[in-house]
Amino acid sequence: MRLISLQEVKDFLDKTDTDHDSLLLSLIEMTSKRIETYLNRTLKYGTYTEKSHARGITSYWVKAFPIDSSQPLTVKRDGTTLTLDTDYYLDYENGVIYFSTPQYSTKPLALEVTYTGGYKEGIENILLVPDDLKKACLYQVAYEFKRRHELGATAFNMPDGSLQIQPIGLLPEVEKILRAYRRFPV
Repeated sequence: MRLISLQEVKDFLDKTDTDHDSLLLSLIEMTSKRIETYLNRTLKYGTYTEKSHARGITSYWVKAFPIDSSQPLTVKRDGTTLTLDTDYYLDYENGVIYFSTPQYSTKPLALEVTYTGGYKEGIENILLVPDDLKKACLYQVAYEFKRRHELGATAFNMPDGSLQIQPIGLLPEVEKILRAYRRFPV
């Protein structure tokens, strides 16, 4: 799974050679997966079945969204299929199922949701995510590529003094972008 292409990274870094292509592709794939993990959701388009317990809940966040409204969706509680707009309402874009009434019971209720969601793949199997997610991935890949020789270093002595550096983590700008797409833990 990749959020950006090799060419996008090379254009951003002003690289025309192919010397680091395999490294850049690895960084793209690792950073894309890291972003998906941070977002606590599945980005790749597919059909998914999720099972959970529904005692006392008023809403449920699916793991892969946006939900494809053109595909079948079923919500079952203890094996009984619920009805859209009667038993629950759906926010397709944010992947949230809102139940009409809280699911109260003295025992846990089995919830099962089957749906199709996530982002489809485009050219070169790049996911068609929003542009700001692409930007976040691009910034992080470029940052890690440029800092690849400094792994583990915390300070450098320079002729005119020392320079402290931050460990490699998600850039603040990247985290800020990702927070808008993060899935609430269930």
